Amino acid sequence: MKPIRLLHVIHSYSWGGLELYSTELICKLQKTSVEQWVLCFEDSRIIKELRAAGVRVLPVSQAKLSKLAKAKLIRKAMREHEITHLHSHTRLDMWSSCLARWFNQDVRHIYNLYMNALPKRDFVHRALFKRVDALCSSSEDILKDVKKNFPIDPKKLKLIRYGRDTEKFIPHPEKRDAIRAQYGVQADQMVVGTLCRIDAQKGVRELAEALDYLSDEELKKVQIWIIGDRTIVGHNESGETTYEEESQALYEWIQSRSSSGRLQGHLQQIPFQREYIPYIDALDVFSLASYNETYSLSVIDAMMMGKAVIGTNAGGTPEQVGGTERGILAEPRSGQALADCIRYYLKNPDKAKKHGDKGRDWALHNHNWPNTLKHFTDLYQRI
Repeated sequence: MKPIRLLHVIHSYSWGGLELYSTELICKLQKTSVEQWVLCFEDSRIIKELRAAGVRVLPVSQAKLSKLAKAKLIRKAMREHEITHLHSHTRLDMWSSCLARWFNQDVRHIYNLYMNALPKRDFVHRALFKRVDALCSSSEDILKDVKKNFPIDPKKLKLIRYGRDTEKFIPHPEKRDAIRAQYGVQADQMVVGTLCRIDAQKGVRELAEALDYLSDEELKKVQIWIIGDRTIVGHNESGETTYEEESQALYEWIQSRSSSGRLQGHLQQIPFQREYIPYIDALDVFSLASYNETYSLSVIDAMMMGKAVIGTNAGGTPEQVGGTERGILAEPRSGQALADCIRYYLKNPDKAKKHGDKGRDWALHNHNWPNTLKHFTDLYQRI
């Protein structure tokens, strides 16, 4: 069997679902027979995590690189390390990887699609997708959109579900109680929380605004937790972290709202937690209010912990929620619609328990690392 020498290409300073998952996937592949290297930014969270896991990294110091400049770096790495496969993880990295192997048909190219498949049928994308040997997604709905919107052979489309460490998703009542006590949760209160970047597209503003549509009596029984950090764009000359302007403004707005008279004690902004599973455990209901989420890792993780999900009727979330089987859906961009969902679970706690149990069964069956890693290593060999 021919050895696999794999180069991952992922240029991002952010640390959201895409970056977290692709990093975890690479770390898991490190324990297989695949030999791998990763081309990524020097000062990124990604490279720190990979180095800690003993993964071989190829640091890129420049924050802004053209597609051609990236392609040159990829070609250099391909030559020096006798690479047999490229694995790109962002749209721009897919472009650069296609350019890098333009005249090299021996190196295979796998593209992981984490985002929605918007129409791309122009002649440039037709040329690019000829140089993609497999396009992978965790979502059946996304692959349906790819068939319709991308100029790529349907035989190249692969459904490979996200892997998760199922053994980590175990309730710990003592940790749950301690975290809830830290934020002053009362015995009769329901905690609805989200785990995401502070980003307008994640529906964070609307989730906070949902509290405005609850009566005073309903508000007494609810806390909303927004767990996550601002979108990082890089570092200034002093080495300080810089944030996307819109994300920073939204963060400040949440801070202001959480200390306002009516909402004080009912809206909590909590930094991203490296050990985030106990915080999911501390919730009663999970919410992802994104305008058009592709296929959310945080929804999977919430289901692993047996949490009912309030999602939006857009993107890949309905596929994950299963209609009304594992949660309920609200219209995107509507604080009032989210408030109606919160009100439903306030009145029907038995439904929240039922949805959570069904979600856990579904997530455990569909999302586990042994299956995911086998699918990827088999794919590398087949192509």
